[in-house]
Amino acid sequence: MEQKICQSCAMPLTSEDLYATEKDGSKNEDYCKYCYKDGDFVDKVSMEEYIEMCSKFGEQAGMTNEQMKEYCTKIFPTLKRWK
Repeated sequence: MEQKICQSCAMPLTSEDLYATEKDGSKNEDYCKYCYKDGDFVDKVSMEEYIEMCSKFGEQAGMTNEQMKEYCTKIFPTLKRWK
């Protein structure tokens, strides 16, 4: 089974408690709770700005911030939010 990832930030969605919510409280399995909450995106920024924001979390993902920026630059254009 393919690993689900957030279609905004590419974070692995490893458990249901990471899923975003819609206005009615239902789960949205496309996005993580850090990107999308109550039916709307938390950060209303451009893809380039979001890459900069996410690149600061490289260490949490087991890479340098520069590696994280390279990864985000490559993967974000393929994600539902940014297409």
